[in-house]
Amino acid sequence: MKLKGIISVFLVLTMLFSITASAGNSGYVADYDTETPVIIVHGMSQNNTYLVDENGEWVPDETGYVTGWPLEIDVMPLIKRALPNMLLSIATRRDMGLNKAMYEGTYNALSLIEKDNDGKYINNIEVPCYEMPMSELPEAVKEEYYNFLPIQELSEIVGEDDVYYFGYDSLGDVMHETEKLHHYIHDVVLPESPNGQVKLCHISLGGTIAINYLETYPEDYELIKKMVFVIPAIDGSDIIGDLLTGNLSVFYDDNTLYEDLLVTLLGETPLAYLLNMVLRILPSDVLKSALGGLVNGLVDIAALRSTMIWALCPDAYYEEAKEIWLEGNEDLAGILEDVEYFMNARANFEENLFALRETGCEIFNLACYDVNLFPLCKEYRTKNADRVIHAESPAMGATFADLGETLGEGYEAVGTYCDNPDHNHLSPDGVVDATTGLLPCTTWYFKAQAHEQLPQNDVALSLAIRVMADNNMKDVYSNPAYPQFNEGRLTFNARDNIEVWENADKSNLTAEQIATIDAAVEKINGLLNETIVDQTAWNAADAELEKALADAKVIEDESPSTVENILTVILRTANRGINKIFAAG
Repeated sequence: MKLKGIISVFLVLTMLFSITASAGNSGYVADYDTETPVIIVHGMSQNNTYLVDENGEWVPDETGYVTGWPLEIDVMPLIKRALPNMLLSIATRRDMGLNKAMYEGTYNALSLIEKDNDGKYINNIEVPCYEMPMSELPEAVKEEYYNFLPIQELSEIVGEDDVYYFGYDSLGDVMHETEKLHHYIHDVVLPESPNGQVKLCHISLGGTIAINYLETYPEDYELIKKMVFVIPAIDGSDIIGDLLTGNLSVFYDDNTLYEDLLVTLLGETPLAYLLNMVLRILPSDVLKSALGGLVNGLVDIAALRSTMIWALCPDAYYEEAKEIWLEGNEDLAGILEDVEYFMNARANFEENLFALRETGCEIFNLACYDVNLFPLCKEYRTKNADRVIHAESPAMGATFADLGETLGEGYEAVGTYCDNPDHNHLSPDGVVDATTGLLPCTTWYFKAQAHEQLPQNDVALSLAIRVMADNNMKDVYSNPAYPQFNEGRLTFNARDNIEVWENADKSNLTAEQIATIDAAVEKINGLLNETIVDQTAWNAADAELEKALADAKVIEDESPSTVENILTVILRTANRGINKIFAAG
C-alpha cells in the first residue's frame, strides 16, 4: 500500500493562457524584452527528486520511479505499528502506547527522506537541475517541466532559448540551494545573456531562496534586471508555524477535529460526516495524543533537518519553535546555524530588496487574499489568507482585515511605503491597505483566490507573464487591463468542457440542446476575454455550461444524487448532534 502524493498545498503553476481582451483596447502597447534570460525559481512540488540505485539509475516502481518528492508514503509500516495499540486504546478507553506507535509509524512510513543531523539524505536522492535552457532539454524533461509549470506563453514571447528552469529540492537546505542558484546564474545563464543580466521569477517557496540570495550575494544586484514574485512565502506560512510549535487547531478545538477538517478534505459528503463520527470511537484525549505522535513523527522526519521547511516558519512562531526543536540540541547545531542565518536574512529583506531596487532592478509581486487558512491552523476562521499562506506573507506586510470584516468606514491608508496623494492603494472591498506592504505600487491582488488554485486563474497567470516580459509594465497603473485589485476564478473546468464539446458527437442531440450549449460556451468565451474578473458571473456561467452538457449527456452528471444529498443532511445533523452531546459533557 503506497501512496505517491504531493504533501503540500503550496503553488503549482499550470496553463498560462494568453488573454485576448487586450490591453490594446485601452491604447496600451507592450514592449517585450527578448534579450534578457528568465530564470524560474519554482514553488514546492514543481521538481521531482528521485531515489538512485548503486548504478546511478533512478529506481523504478509501479507508477514510474521512486521519488523523494513527491513523497513516497508506504502506509503499511504505519498501520502495522499503530493498529495493535489503537485496538487496545479503543478497548481500554485510554492511550495504550498509541502516541509512540503513531510517531514511529509515521517516521517509518516516510523513511525514504530520512536525513542525518547535517541535513544530508540517508538514502541516495538525486535532485535534477538541468543546466540548459528549455530549448535544449530532452523532450521528456521539457514535457515534465511544462506539466509542472506550463510557461508556454512565456516561451513563445521571449523564446525557449531564454527560459531556464532552476530545479531545487523542496525539502532541502536553503543555504545549498542559494549557492546553487548563484552558480546557475553565473556559470549557466549569464554566459548566454546578450546584455549581461538576468530576470528572476520566484514562486511561493522559491521566495525563501530570494530572501537568502539577496542577503548572501549583494554583489549580484546589478546583474538582476527584474525580479518577479508570485505568491511568495516571504514570512513563511502559518501552517508550518503551527506545526512546529504544536499549535495545530485539532489539539484544542473539537469543532475543527470533529467537524471542519474532514469536510475540508473530503467535501460536503456522507463519508466526511461518517468519518467524523467514527473518530468518536477514541476518547478525545487519546485521539489528540495519537495525532500528536503523528505530527511529531512528521516534523522529525520531514521538517526538523530541512532548512527549506524552517524557512517557512513565520517570524512570530520562530523563537518558540526554535526552543522546542533546536536550542540545546548539540546534534543539530549546524541546522540551527543555517536557520539563524536565514532568519537574519529575512530580517534584512526590506533593506536588501530596496538596495536591489536602487541598482535599477524592477521588482513586482502577485498576492492572493480573502480565503480561510487550512483548518489545521490555529486562526483559520479569522485570519485573512490564501488557504496555504497568511495574506501578509506574500503581500510583504500589507494590512488585511479579518475574514468577513473590513478595515472600517473612514479608514485611511497608513502610507508606510506610498504616501502619494494621487495613488489609491485601498482595495475597493475595504479589506486591504496595500501601502503597508513593501511594494504598494507594484503588487497586484486577487480576491477569493486560493494559493494552490492560482494556476486556474488565467488573468493572474497572464499578468505574471507580462510583468516578466513586458518592458512597459512599470507599476499597477501601467496597463488598465490589469488593475491592482482583481478577483479570482477557476477556468480549467470550463476550458475542459469546451474542449469536450468541440470534439463531441452531436448527431444525436436536438437543435435546442446544441443551441443551449453553444450559448453557454459563448458566454464563457466572452468572460475569458475579460481581464477584470467578475467571480459571481464566472461561477454562474461555468455552472450553466456544466449543466447544459450534463443535461445533454455529453458529460457525466457529477452533482450529488438526491439520495446522497439526503444522506449528507442526515449524517451532518447527526454529527453535529453528537458533538453537542460530547461538548455538554
